[in-house]
Amino acid sequence: MPMLLEARPENLDVSLQKGEETSFVPELESDESTSEVQEEHAVSLTDYFRQVPIARGDTTCGDAAAMLSDGLEHPCIVLCDEHMKPIGLLMRESLYRLLNGRFAADLFYRKPIMNVANASPVIVDIHMEPAAIIDAALRRDEDHFYDCLLVTEQDRLLGVLTIRDVMSLSRKLQQKASADRICTVTESGQEISRIHDAVTKLVQAANQTVQEAGQVILLSNEGEGRLRQVESSYLQVHEHMGDQGKHASQMLESIKTGAGMARSIRTLADQSGLLALNASIEAAHAGEYGRGFQIVAGEIRALAKQTREVAGNMTVLLQDIESLTQQTVSLIQASGTEIDESAQYVQEGAAAFGKLNHAVKALSCIVETIAAEGGEAGRVAENIQLKLKAMITDHSEL
Repeated sequence: MPMLLEARPENLDVSLQKGEETSFVPELESDESTSEVQEEHAVSLTDYFRQVPIARGDTTCGDAAAMLSDGLEHPCIVLCDEHMKPIGLLMRESLYRLLNGRFAADLFYRKPIMNVANASPVIVDIHMEPAAIIDAALRRDEDHFYDCLLVTEQDRLLGVLTIRDVMSLSRKLQQKASADRICTVTESGQEISRIHDAVTKLVQAANQTVQEAGQVILLSNEGEGRLRQVESSYLQVHEHMGDQGKHASQMLESIKTGAGMARSIRTLADQSGLLALNASIEAAHAGEYGRGFQIVAGEIRALAKQTREVAGNMTVLLQDIESLTQQTVSLIQASGTEIDESAQYVQEGAAAFGKLNHAVKALSCIVETIAAEGGEAGRVAENIQLKLKAMITDHSEL
């Protein structure tokens, strides 16, 4: 009985003689592209197509009936040329209806089956998507809806698909799609769960940030208040140092005045000493009568000497006090400058605390909004997760 064989014969150059049938069908090439396609598609046509008898176009209807009667499991005969390219399809039911008439045997028994075969069968490639093959089968008209589909590879016949095979293939695709949907829904549920966890952590972090922002605002306000107090203290110190500078300047003027007076006293002491000396000389000239006056002149000269020494010491002391007072004035002025600069830094620090406070308040508002939106997103994610679980449960029950 001529059949389609699964093995590939060594000689590919097959010639069909008149009235003879062949059972040669090339098997799928095991190249890399085929392997990639088979790995890409979970559903492969190699699990569904079947082998049927093949014949040339000039095979008679009687021979075709004999071929089908020998193999009751074959739904059709495929007509191929010498290169195993399909050129027609003859279904068992069509042939039996043709030969069951009263004069059908005399009219058709010796005629070539090409005259009664379907010359335009649906031919699909082994590498086509199963869904595309199902669509091609469903697009046929009613007269050929139950005809077999011819499966080829590089235009060479591999086998046929019956409508039952197509339905099985469709069911397999539906099962695969259902499994893919379950897998997708499960993965989506897992992703939603991770999103929910991430959103929950985000909300917790946002709430924690709000609390910390509140503490930062309190510390910022406290720091700004302390700096304002320091600024006020600096201003008071600056005023006090200004007063001290004025007093030191007045003291310096007084010391200069005292120094002038000490110089005047020394000058007077020098003049008194000269007058006393002159008086002693005149008393000496007077003799016995000028002796008492000479004693008084000596005392005056001694007093003038002491006065000159005291005035000299007083001048030195006033010079030292003047020098120290000038140093004090310089230090007060330098300290005033430093206090002015420090006060400026304190003002800048207080302003920075104010800006920080404002920024933290704005950040706190943003984080509160994020926390509210995150909470809403978490509730939405939880609802989606529940719906996905319900979808998986409903599909499992089906």
